[in-house]
Amino acid sequence: MTWVELLAQSAWRGSIILAAAFAAVAGLRRASAAVRNFVWTAALAAVVVPPARLRTVLLHELVHVERLDLLAQAIAQAACCLYWFHPLAWMAARQLRKERERACDDAVLSRGVAAPDYAGHLMDLVRTIAATRTRWEDAPAMAEASDLESRVRALLDRTRSRHPLSRRAAIAIASVAVAVLLPVVAITAQAQAERGSLVGVVEDASHARVPNCQVTAKNLDGTNQEVTRANAAGEYSFAAIPPGHYALEFRAAGFAMFKANTVVEAGKAARVDATLDIGQVSETVVVKGQKPAAIAPMTGTPQRIRVGGNVQATKLIKMARPEYPADLQQLGIQGAVVMRAVISMTGELLNLEAINADVDPRLAKAALDAVRQWKYQPTLLNGQPVEVATTITVEFQLGR
Repeated sequence: MTWVELLAQSAWRGSIILAAAFAAVAGLRRASAAVRNFVWTAALAAVVVPPARLRTVLLHELVHVERLDLLAQAIAQAACCLYWFHPLAWMAARQLRKERERACDDAVLSRGVAAPDYAGHLMDLVRTIAATRTRWEDAPAMAEASDLESRVRALLDRTRSRHPLSRRAAIAIASVAVAVLLPVVAITAQAQAERGSLVGVVEDASHARVPNCQVTAKNLDGTNQEVTRANAAGEYSFAAIPPGHYALEFRAAGFAMFKANTVVEAGKAARVDATLDIGQVSETVVVKGQKPAAIAPMTGTPQRIRVGGNVQATKLIKMARPEYPADLQQLGIQGAVVMRAVISMTGELLNLEAINADVDPRLAKAALDAVRQWKYQPTLLNGQPVEVATTITVEFQLGR
């Protein structure tokens, strides 16, 4: 008989004090504090849990101690604190709690408790605690009602294996996981090492930060062109862009455009801070004078010349708005997609492609699928349609 069964049986017989004393001896040294706290809690709860059910409850909870679930829970909570912004961390912690309770249920059944009796104890315990506890009072993990139906189904499933994972199987699964993940990590690290980053701050002449400034970085050694915006603190960043010589342009309403050049090296972070000047104001003054005397017409044979300069700009006449994928909104992914194309003489877009690399591919696909449906009125040069190149930027932004 294991120490877990001995402790549970002693409590079941009504010897709560004996169970607490047993929890403090050397056999439970590695978790004596947790066990003592639990047993005294169980002693105080004895008025709620009938004696016939107390052995099952103690056995379930003490299996948690034997499995070191308290340590696993602390590690999971630390991971949630570290990755609080990532929904997958919270989903994994929730699934861990479910699997932990089911593992303890299987351990209780493997120690001789009948599945129907245990399921009945579980249902009665949930019903009893739900009827007696206050709104904000916590309940034992065993009596959580959120996953009750699936737990009862698992308890009554005779085809379910109740045996824990063997050490050999655990080592094999861990080895396979390491063999799969190590190449992925190595490839990701190599890809990150082959790229660089570019960061900086945008200020005005008084050294106050300029938020929402559009920053464009064009790779002079390649074909990519990146676009981002400064945040509320006036800071911008390009996290992973190909190395090369970049021409930067900073544009903000009311300010003159600021230009700069920099070199981005692989595995390093370049920094360019911008100070924007107030935009220039232009005025047009017309000075009139007297018309000079008529000049004698030139003699000779008149020649016909071609007069041009009449350009009618293109106009967007049909626009399909891009759709922001719902899953990317949930993950908090945003960015700008810069596309390059040629407007044909009939108004269709030719050779449409995304030219920036620092953007989620799913955002690029959503933008390309919508822009391909656009229709233009072609550009007219002296009344004749001509092909013109165009750059289209689609920004996906999340509202507050």
